[in-house]
This record gives sequence, C-alpha cells and structure tokens, in this order.
Amino acid sequence: MIRAPHIYYDKDNLMVEGVMVEEIINEVGTPAYIYSKSSFIVQLNQLKDAFKSHSSIICYSIKVCHNTNIIKIFVNEGCGLDIVSGGELYRALKAGVNPRKIVYSGVGKTSREIMEAINADILMFNVESEQELERINRIGSSLSRKVPVSIRVNPGVDAKTHPYITTGMKENKFGIDSGKVIDIFKLARNREWDSI
Repeated sequence: MIRAPHIYYDKDNLMVEGVMVEEIINEVGTPAYIYSKSSFIVQLNQLKDAFKSHSSIICYSIKVCHNTNIIKIFVNEGCGLDIVSGGELYRALKAGVNPRKIVYSGVGKTSREIMEAINADILMFNVESEQELERINRIGSSLSRKVPVSIRVNPGVDAKTHPYITTGMKENKFGIDSGKVIDIFKLARNREWDSI
C-alpha cells in the first residue's frame, strides 16, 4: 500500500506538509486543489525502486494534471512525460523535459501535431491504428526522418468497468486489435519508422 506521510491529521486538523488545510482554505478560498510535493516524490521513488533492475522510463501523464509546477516536479525528478495533444507537447517542452523522454499517446493526433512532435525529436509515438501508422510514416518521410513508434494493442478484454470508460474491448477506439498486431509489426518493420 502506498502511503502519503506528508498528508495527515494532527488532532482534528488536516495537515499537508506541516500546514493546516484550514489555513490554506482561509487564504485562497474554495474550491482549491492542494498538492504535496513530498508525497509525489515519495511515491515516485517507490515506483522507481520497483523498476530499478530494469531499463525503463517512468512517464508522468500530463492529462492527469496540466499544472506546470506539478509537471516540473516530475521532470526535475528525471521522469519522462506522456502526452496526448499538441498543447501537452507545448507544456512538456515549457516544463523543460528532454524531448527524448516524451511519449505521444492518444487517438486523433493531427498531421500538424505529428509534425511538431517529430520536429521536437520526441522519444516515440504510441500508435493507435494502421492509418495513424501510415500518416506518421508519410510525415516522417517528408521530413527525411525515421520516427520511433510503439503499438498500442487492444487485447479485447472486458475489465468489467463502466461502459463509458472501457478501453480494452474490441468495440473501443483505443489501440490495434490483438489479431492484427503481428501484421502491423511486420508492416512497421518494412517501413521508414523504427518500431519499439
């Protein structure tokens, strides 16, 4: 179980990093978002420890929280960033992340966003469809660039979640059907992009 030692009660007072939440609310009003940088770092270090024997990169997903100060905490701790739009690419670069630590995920990437990400020299695109793979290749070729990609596989598994938030079933728009993955990997291997 992950614990957040910097968020606790002192008698009847909710505290965040030694500051009473009531004092914060009195100063800034409500609603308010209150974060604990120390708790982020403690939990991140637990995750790093879990993967220390593997070559890996931990990427903070900007869609979780677009706050630039939060993003910078993770960047300063050596994390990469997972983005899903051109706006998030802009935020990632403004936060000072090494572009080679940016993974571009998500459906609906526009040609302009793909071009901007290639020009920024990101680590890779997570590809959601064969059409997207072809578009990335076409744009990369026009820029004389090999573009690293990974393939998001849709396993066709029902995780028994609410129908509005399912992502792994055949009828969902996310990822490539598991039955087509081998063909897509073969296609990627024979094209201009690098497959991961």
